[in-house]
Amino acid sequence: MSNIEKIKKMAKGIYNRPIQIGYEGKKTNQRKEGEEWTDARGRSWIIKDGKRKQITKVPPRGFDKCNDCERLILKTIDQQTYDRFQRCKYCQMEFEANLHRDGKWNDWVKEMEEKRWEAVLVEYETEMKEIKKSNGVFDKTVANALANNEHRK
Repeated sequence: MSNIEKIKKMAKGIYNRPIQIGYEGKKTNQRKEGEEWTDARGRSWIIKDGKRKQITKVPPRGFDKCNDCERLILKTIDQQTYDRFQRCKYCQMEFEANLHRDGKWNDWVKEMEEKRWEAVLVEYETEMKEIKKSNGVFDKTVANALANNEHRK
């Protein structure tokens, strides 16, 4: 159909689409202060101070504090040191320097190694207990399949 024919039909009042009468705008949900809801994507939201805020399960970074200087742990190197010794990097360096000065460095290192090996031993014992609980159940189907495959070669 050419454009001229379309214009002639429009002039006669013949249309190929339904005619729309009126308009209803998009409805928005008016939420109240403190109201929580979950959207279609599964994210949780809350209204606080008149603003919509997403609820997350991840705590904000910098939650930990150094046990010696009470400084917030914000940097990655401080977080790694804090995870091991509950101190920031600089407090741990100062602690180790004091151990060197007092001649207690070797004793401290030995104590740390003993604690580490005790943790390894505990982990080993729990794994051995799990193996014993399984009563030595062995899946023979895999072993048979491998053995049959070797005979076919």
